[in-house]
Amino acid sequence: MEGRGAAFVPAGSSAFGVPVASSAATGRKNAMKAAAMASSVASFSPLASSAHSFGVCATTGVTPTPMPVMLPSLCDFGPFNETPAGRKGGKVLVWFRSDLRVHDNPALTHALEEAGTVVPVYCFDPRQFGKTSFGFEKTGRYRAKFLIESVTGLRDSLRKLGSDLIVRSGKPEDTLPELCRKLGVSTVFFHQEVTYEEQEVELALAESLKSAGVEFKPFWANTLYHSEDLPFAVKDMPDVYTAYRESVESGGEIRSPLPSPKEMPTVPSAVSPGTIPTLKQLGLAEPVGEAAAVGGVGSFTGGECEAMRRLASYIASVGEKAAAAGVAPRGRSSSTAAHMGADFSCKISPWLALGCVSPRQIYADLRSSAAAGAAVAKTTTFFELVWRDFFRFITLKYGAVRLAAKTGKAATMQARSLATAGR
Repeated sequence: MEGRGAAFVPAGSSAFGVPVASSAATGRKNAMKAAAMASSVASFSPLASSAHSFGVCATTGVTPTPMPVMLPSLCDFGPFNETPAGRKGGKVLVWFRSDLRVHDNPALTHALEEAGTVVPVYCFDPRQFGKTSFGFEKTGRYRAKFLIESVTGLRDSLRKLGSDLIVRSGKPEDTLPELCRKLGVSTVFFHQEVTYEEQEVELALAESLKSAGVEFKPFWANTLYHSEDLPFAVKDMPDVYTAYRESVESGGEIRSPLPSPKEMPTVPSAVSPGTIPTLKQLGLAEPVGEAAAVGGVGSFTGGECEAMRRLASYIASVGEKAAAAGVAPRGRSSSTAAHMGADFSCKISPWLALGCVSPRQIYADLRSSAAAGAAVAKTTTFFELVWRDFFRFITLKYGAVRLAAKTGKAATMQARSLATAGR
């Protein structure tokens, strides 16, 4: 592959006809530059700096090459495109989807580095609600309640940073181009999703934005392993989990999570923030009965803050159980004692599903804990995250093929771009 910047997921990828200008030489040069300059906090403003990197020790004892944090001000490849960041000019709209957080958010991070005005937007797409062809609710009341809470939490986080979340109800391909025209937005940043229907929406939005003269830049997030850091192209990934796991353990790399922004520019006053719909407005009833009681599924609260609280609580419990079992901190056998019993799982899947917490953040926090330490690759949580990655990548692999067969040239370009993901 000619340079890591040629992958299908980063901004500037060819997935939607946007050329990639990065080269292998440029990538290597900037990687060394990033490692050398990581201690300069000022160069990362307005972001909190972090220069840690992680490598997962496979069962074979092979340690993958560590990956340093690549903030956009230091590189022009991977998830941050061919355009040097930090220009602080123009307006960028960040389309939030299943990435309802401010930490480890590549699209948001790059937007803050590149643009003077950043407009965060979330759309309640009516196609996600209503009935399926089999008569079932496409989004049930409990999931919808969790979604509303997560969107509310994201808005609260953005407001604390000086920004806001623009909320609209409607199809993104109709709503976002209109917002771009009204605000003079030049580019839309978003995180690429993996299922057939989500890719259909991406293609429809790409066409609408193209007609409006607005650029469309996809990024990759929400997996433990970045698609570029897999030891194979996504289209060539193993269809069997064991083969996949062994390959990524021996040849994959896990990047450090990106830091949360410290502050953000205000949203233009020309646009109303909008209201977050209620369950009733989405055509759903309030949760009732046993599931709504304390301890039931209805008692789960969505949002990034709750996700981070649960993560901290889980890691603390892992340490307590390891200590109770008499296991030395950071010992290789600690994971066995700490991940047995009824609470063997971190039970954070609902927050992962909506992107309220990053898989890389879970891994980083678990790795830094005394209970797991260097043995994090042996923990149940790590294997659950690798399983999750496998299903997302395999869905992307075959979802793109199905889309290409149905919609023709545009989708074929997206499917073909899978060939450049990985090494």
